[in-house]
Amino acid sequence: MQRTTKPALWGRWAAVLLLLWSLVGGLPAAPAFAGGALTALSAVDPGCPPVTADGQVVYGCNELSRNLQKARLWLQQNKPRGTTDKLFKNAGASNYAIARLEDGTYVIGYSDNLQHSEERLLDQMNGKARRIVFDPATGRVSYQPARASRIAEGFSELEPCANKCDTKLGTAGVRNKFTWSWQWNGREGDTDDDVKAIRDRANNPKTGNKPLALKQLKANGAPGRINDPANVQSGIGKAVQRQLGPGRPGGIDFSSVQLRYVSDGTSGNTYSFKAPTLPGKPSTDGTGPIYDAFTALNVWMTVQPSKFWVNLNPDEPNRIIDSDLAQTDVGQVLLSSDLTLKESGTKLIDPNTPIGKEFWGKMQAAGLEKFCKRDWIVPKQATVRESGSELYILDAPLEVKTEGADFHMPGSDFTCPADSKAATEIYRSVIVPELTKLVNESPEYTALRRVYISRVAAEWYRQRLAKAGTAADFGVDSNDVDTLESIKTWDPKDIYNKYLKELNSVVYTTPDGFVVTAGGVDFTQPVKVDTLNDSTFKQQYPALPSTVQKSLTEVAKTTDDKDAFNGGADQVPAVTKPPASASPSPGGTAGGGQGGGGGLPITGAPIFAIAAAGIVLIVIGLAALGRKRRIRFVAKQ
Repeated sequence: MQRTTKPALWGRWAAVLLLLWSLVGGLPAAPAFAGGALTALSAVDPGCPPVTADGQVVYGCNELSRNLQKARLWLQQNKPRGTTDKLFKNAGASNYAIARLEDGTYVIGYSDNLQHSEERLLDQMNGKARRIVFDPATGRVSYQPARASRIAEGFSELEPCANKCDTKLGTAGVRNKFTWSWQWNGREGDTDDDVKAIRDRANNPKTGNKPLALKQLKANGAPGRINDPANVQSGIGKAVQRQLGPGRPGGIDFSSVQLRYVSDGTSGNTYSFKAPTLPGKPSTDGTGPIYDAFTALNVWMTVQPSKFWVNLNPDEPNRIIDSDLAQTDVGQVLLSSDLTLKESGTKLIDPNTPIGKEFWGKMQAAGLEKFCKRDWIVPKQATVRESGSELYILDAPLEVKTEGADFHMPGSDFTCPADSKAATEIYRSVIVPELTKLVNESPEYTALRRVYISRVAAEWYRQRLAKAGTAADFGVDSNDVDTLESIKTWDPKDIYNKYLKELNSVVYTTPDGFVVTAGGVDFTQPVKVDTLNDSTFKQQYPALPSTVQKSLTEVAKTTDDKDAFNGGADQVPAVTKPPASASPSPGGTAGGGQGGGGGLPITGAPIFAIAAAGIVLIVIGLAALGRKRRIRFVAKQ
């Protein structure tokens, strides 16, 4: 006779509970947030990781993020033909946010060049802007009259930016009511380069977790949990890691990198950067410059070319830089380079230098003492090799232009009419060639050369996207620089005021002349290129293609050892197409947005349905097992 002991029964039930635990996942811990306790937040779905201490939640794992997913889908599917409303136009790419107001209404915010999504939510909360209302019952989005009501809880896809939104939400007393899915800011101890890496992982157009999630959302066609893929990395990130790796060769100035090769792939792109060698010296770090070159590429594609200018002119204090460009590091590089150009010109015309002595000697011989001019930097014709989906940027020089100009010195009665063609010709023949040489070779203009070469690559991408009819999908000419803003805010007026201070403090002992310089940087014109044919390219650059391809796996020096190439190819997972009968849902196992690539498929069935099915199977199995053992017991009797 056999008996089922209590320990055996307890063991059997323990096995059942263990299996259920493995199906459902551990109970989420209570969310912990920095900056105060959160109130009235919607619960995280069972099976999802708990909200982190700083507010991160897996995309689609709470009600707010799923409602935002529904809103995005509706906006994409119902975009009016030819609309200029960015609420609809940006629904496939820009950052969006959602809030539940205390009156029960759900409102939407979106980012563009004018406001961040969180700022739009605050305006709606305060009754300063008409509401963008989402109706969970119908899934529709509509404009409604402005009406004030406090935010009860909010969600932003990207972490509220440290420069603007984080502070504004805190001032409004609602920052601790917001969750988000992708990190955007650095943490204590992080450098600017660390933040650049964080942003590349979050929002790289080809490999960023957020853009990939939006592609997956569109493929799913319905809201639900979307994990961050595990097998994704940008080519930019690979290049950064390689030049920092233990196997990198010495003697390379990675801090002077320039983007010299791009390849446009169907899912991801390939990049290679050129850097000069430093024989006998340790290699420098190019982390920041590599990210900067890539960011510049995206700025040049996003901002309209008519805005690619800066201007330091004592007569035009209100026309220093376009407002969109002023939000980016590219704008800062251009304006700072303009100031450097003025400083370089001042040094060159110093009569105590050989070049300055020659200039003033010719001025005196012509009976000239006073000279006002405008200097500015423009691109010269670039040399490229285009082969199918590949672009080699072989040369991209800049040049300095000059012309006489009328000025009135701020704060004085001094005027300077541009009435001397002779002085302009003397300056153009003696000083301008030296300025052009400095712009193309001096370390002071390294950043300018780097962002300009990215402009050449951007023009190529622009033309390809326009031809394919997909320019709008990639935000070309949208001016939406919200995700391209400088990590540290800067004020163009600071550079302008420094220019005025230096302008009024230049004093020469001899001769008794006065030179006033204004000008700028002008990249507004389309890039002119000389495209080498196949035979000329092979003759002049026979080893370049193999060097570039080698640079995708290791740092590769050129045959003359004067330069090195370092690059990488985007690694992008394919978007998963959901089964026709399946519908995405909130459920899933732990992982996802906080780093896991595992768990249930993005289009998996609801977790409670899976758990219920498991329970049924377990009960059936136990009943069958008990029946079998009973039959055996009776037979033995």
